[in-house]
Amino acid sequence: MNGADEAFPAALEQWTCEDWQEYRRRVKDGEGSARCMYAITQRRARETEAPR
Repeated sequence: MNGADEAFPAALEQWTCEDWQEYRRRVKDGEGSARCMYAITQRRARETEAPR
């Protein structure tokens, strides 16, 4: 997670509709819910930290 605003579970409040769709798809495909949450939160952190 990438800072005070992204500390779990507060990070979930920042998720977009697309993040939730990805979460549901991954869980439906058999991935564990905690693993999905971690992966999506990590992706969001990388995107936030990426230079623009």
